[in-house]
Amino acid sequence: MIRKFQGVVLALAVLFSSALCAGESPREKLQSTIDAALDVMYSDSYAEMSLEEKQAEVRKALEANFDLDVIIRRAIGRNWNLMNEPEQEKVLELVKQLVIKAYFDGMEGKSRPEVKLGEVTTITDKRIEIQSTISLDDKNYSVLYRLGRMESGWQIYDIVAENISIVSNYRQQIDDHFRKGSGAELIARLEELLTRNDTDEDIHI
Repeated sequence: MIRKFQGVVLALAVLFSSALCAGESPREKLQSTIDAALDVMYSDSYAEMSLEEKQAEVRKALEANFDLDVIIRRAIGRNWNLMNEPEQEKVLELVKQLVIKAYFDGMEGKSRPEVKLGEVTTITDKRIEIQSTISLDDKNYSVLYRLGRMESGWQIYDIVAENISIVSNYRQQIDDHFRKGSGAELIARLEELLTRNDTDEDIHI
């Protein structure tokens, strides 16, 4: 259950944090982005769109405002240097596709989740945290967003879902992969996951 929840929350949290731009309140922008991302899935305004069109709409908003590479690179860690440049670019692209797919797979057939944001906690002048609760299918989940101030504005660098760090969890998986595997094999595994119909059930690398 935790693994399934992490997959859905990772997708939700990244999408929800897509527009944290410099000069704007991170908490307010987070709330507005939550509404925008969920509208694509649940609003009648998007009902006539195909799945591919909806995915493209969400990705367009995501990439216009948020550097997803930050959290992906942190999850890959030192293994980044074990791949050549084409492999690095391919892995980044495939993970982004998986994030979008996990969001839609995870929300299909479910009622619209309710997300309540807590106050912003300042850790340092370049680090903040926002606690939240996601209510999904009559269950409540605790999600902590960790953000850092970068040249591109506030960017999410980790998500702690039910006291489990998404970055640490997936870094361990990727570390395990690279003990015996290669960049090419990681790409093959990510491509395999994209072909599955149950991405929300298991995105174990």
